[in-house]
Amino acid sequence: MAKRRILYISPNSLLGGGEINQMLLVHNLDRSRFEAEVAVCEEGPYAGELRHLDVPVTILPMAPLRVRGWTFPSALSLLRLYGHVRTRRPHLLHSSSLPEDHHAALAAWLAGVPVIHDVQTIMRTASPWDRWRAARSARLVCISDAIQASLARARLPVHRSEVIYSGVDPDLRKQVEGLRIRQELGLGGFDVIGIASRLSPEKGHEYFLKAAALLKDRFPQARFLVVGGPLYAPHGYEDHLKQLAGTLGLDGRALFTGFRRDLLSVMAAMDVLVCAADEEALGRVVLEAMALGKPVIATRAGGPLETVQDGLTGLLVPPRDAASLASAMEKLLVDLDAGRRMGVLGKARVQTYYTIRQNVQHVQRLYDEVLAGSRKEKPNADPDGRKRGVS
Repeated sequence: MAKRRILYISPNSLLGGGEINQMLLVHNLDRSRFEAEVAVCEEGPYAGELRHLDVPVTILPMAPLRVRGWTFPSALSLLRLYGHVRTRRPHLLHSSSLPEDHHAALAAWLAGVPVIHDVQTIMRTASPWDRWRAARSARLVCISDAIQASLARARLPVHRSEVIYSGVDPDLRKQVEGLRIRQELGLGGFDVIGIASRLSPEKGHEYFLKAAALLKDRFPQARFLVVGGPLYAPHGYEDHLKQLAGTLGLDGRALFTGFRRDLLSVMAAMDVLVCAADEEALGRVVLEAMALGKPVIATRAGGPLETVQDGLTGLLVPPRDAASLASAMEKLLVDLDAGRRMGVLGKARVQTYYTIRQNVQHVQRLYDEVLAGSRKEKPNADPDGRKRGVS
């Protein structure tokens, strides 16, 4: 059988969770069956990482028009993408983001090619244009149950959706250098609790720092690591967080690393990972920490409700609650062995439900169904034992 050509669309050039999900999918695709190309909106870190993996990349500007709070496709961007589709003749388009990609659905419709959209964010509202694009998607791939549930609230076609969890490499520990990071950052024999995400208000860094301040006197051996750069953040937000740390008396106790290409190694240097976001669609960093055998403290909102088993693989706390977060951090600082046991169970959970191999298998099955014009449902048990389209 001839290979099926898949054109992947990315409206972002930076390297966020959605781009990493798409990149791992493309890199692990069965190349004997599928031929992949990624169209990226502009040069940037994402295109560079794809080329490093020998993935074919085409730069196609895709900036939409924004008028009085409304977003529309740009005629020029649409013509570029439509022309590329007509030239390359893919069998299928797969876009990384329904909310952000304003051109794939229309280009695919004009060219008579099916399109799949990933939905990697909680959908609170949707415009008529969002609904038009969703209605013309062969399938909407939600990376968590929380996202799929939000489609109904936004009046998007839930019947066109299914859940396919993001996947991670279950053997990440073989690829990291946690000891090197500890030496580099002077963490020595300290107990390290870290937060790893872009610096942005909704990610909860302020509550992490306030929780650290509540613990700093009782646990002088603890260090609090803030990993990430100000991607999409308001101007000066990183400085604001550093000033807050100083005001809270965390000088020398809270370390800001900035953006790290070796993020997984930095996470491997932690004893506990915190996800303090207001709400995560899934929380890739949570899965990565679990794959590294780290206990996780996450907010009880969105994706972590599905991935973290409270009291078994980690601890769940209310969002925007520094006192509750500090209490959870204290439990693991008092009993590091309990945290290690949680890490063992978390790693096993990732190996069972959240591997990149499983993700790719489910997506390739979806491609086969869409290209065959099928809507077959294949119930599998999800991590909590319910029946669903995919796990």
